Amino acid sequence: MRMLIISLIFLLLMIGIWMWYHFTSIEPMTKFYNESINDLLIDIENEQWDKADEAILLYMNKWEEVKNVWIYFIDQKDLDGIESSMKKINVYIKNRDKSYAQAELEHMMILFNSIKENECLTIQNIF
Repeated sequence: MRMLIISLIFLLLMIGIWMWYHFTSIEPMTKFYNESINDLLIDIENEQWDKADEAILLYMNKWEEVKNVWIYFIDQKDLDGIESSMKKINVYIKNRDKSYAQAELEHMMILFNSIKENECLTIQNIF
């Protein structure tokens, strides 16, 4: 009986840490990037290339910080997809390629939403 209680406490502790990590790191960062991507889409739509270039460099620098924490908790394939997408967007903005930049921004938004859904606390993710 004691092992059952210890196992239950350990399970609840792990779920608590998972929830804390989700709501303090994943949720705010995915929200930040989704809002930022929308702003960047508007800049590209209006062909404000200098503003878009500054913004993507800021997002890439912030991503390096986030990636260094997420690398321990999130699938490497997802992180590589986001990094690849950011580098493509950077090149598209430098080349002033509106349609490719918009398409890749939409793809990156899907990647961030995928991480958010895969890491949220649901019954499917627990078992």
